Amino acid sequence: MFLRALAETGLSPRDACMIGDTTFDMHMAHHAGAHAIGVSWGYHRHDKLLKAGANRIVADFVALRDHLDEFMQCATT
Repeated sequence: MFLRALAETGLSPRDACMIGDTTFDMHMAHHAGAHAIGVSWGYHRHDKLLKAGANRIVADFVALRDHLDEFMQCATT
């Protein structure tokens, strides 16, 4: 599903980021070769998200915004 969405947008997986709250989201991003951000306020626990391939876990929207800003800076350089 993630690769299909990327194909429709023309993005490569290395330039994409999946934000999710389940291990399924993290697996999908990891196997696609994309960056994965887990959010701690969802369905699956922090440790499970990391084990499933999350590059980072964020605890709130401010941390999510900050990490997305970092990711975008790296993606454009």
